[in-house]
Amino acid sequence: MKHRILLFACIILVAIPATLFSDEVSELWGTLYTQAKTVQQKYEIMLNIVELDNHDFTPLLIEALDELNQQRLYTDRKEIVVQNDLKTLIVRELGEMRASDASDEIFRVVRDSQDPYLKEEALIALGKIGAREYALNIALILRNLSLYRGEDVSADEAIANGCILALENLREPVGFLPVFNASTAGFSRKVTETAERALLTMVDDPSEILTGLVMTESSFEVKLQGLRAESKSSASDRKKFEVATQALNEGLINKPVDEDEATVLRELRRLALQMFIELGEKSDEPVPFIEQVLYLNGGEDTEKVYAIEALRSIGSKESAEALTRFLAFQNDRQASGITAKDNRIVIATIRVLGEMRSREGYRELLRAKFSGYPAVVAREADKALKSLQ
Repeated sequence: MKHRILLFACIILVAIPATLFSDEVSELWGTLYTQAKTVQQKYEIMLNIVELDNHDFTPLLIEALDELNQQRLYTDRKEIVVQNDLKTLIVRELGEMRASDASDEIFRVVRDSQDPYLKEEALIALGKIGAREYALNIALILRNLSLYRGEDVSADEAIANGCILALENLREPVGFLPVFNASTAGFSRKVTETAERALLTMVDDPSEILTGLVMTESSFEVKLQGLRAESKSSASDRKKFEVATQALNEGLINKPVDEDEATVLRELRRLALQMFIELGEKSDEPVPFIEQVLYLNGGEDTEKVYAIEALRSIGSKESAEALTRFLAFQNDRQASGITAKDNRIVIATIRVLGEMRSREGYRELLRAKFSGYPAVVAREADKALKSLQ
């Protein structure tokens, strides 16, 4: 007890001139830490060192962590806890100090520690200090956790969270797909949201990565998540438009085996169409795919309205021709006695052709006016015809 009281007295006395004699104070603290007999004493001294928040202590912190990394693990449970707490204290402070020289020692903690929460702190610190040389290692750890988790779910989630935060700060392309996969791997809401947030800033343009994922991934849900990630990314409008085009094609060529898959593919197509509308890019590349949506068997009216609006947003001769063909299809059905349950789609088609003021639609608009549709359709056709004059 006397030894402990004397130790605290030394701490108080040494702390007073810390701002005046930085080098001497650093040396004194180093001596106190080195001469401490127990891990508990080292922890108490380190608490005071950390409170000083002085970058001059960086070499001392690295040396202390190196010593801890080389020590045997205590057999007493209480001492193990204190040793891990001490490592956590040092690792966290090195991270806050952005001590890049500490990267090797911090990664040793990630590699060798049995404490998942200490691993999490070490991973976060690697991100803060910019240890890009370990980005691949961290990405592999996260990839493996996304594929398989053990019985201790909270432990694996802590490590995954640390990996994501590290890769978010490192901003290396090698980390993007592992973080994306983590966002869809069934982690807790906290980890999933952390991954989704990280995806927004990890790389400036993830379009190439996400295009490959949308085109090759077997899971429809993952394709959808990939398109969502692209839509929220900082990629250019043109790149987003291209990825949406590929995603729409995927939503058309893949066939669902059950209603759940049908719902996901429908959502994939809807998001792609929504992106076309919001981006307003003037390219005919997706027009053939958008036109296919209009004729889908069992397709929802809402999806068809999105397709009509997407063609309007493109506003080209080819998109007007696609809409004209679709109106002709509806006119033919009406003429043959096949009436729709409501006239929402034909009215939407007529209005958009009128807004586009394209002469391509004149003949079919005239047919729509006199094809025996309800009066509301005839009035809309008449308005569209007048807009073409």
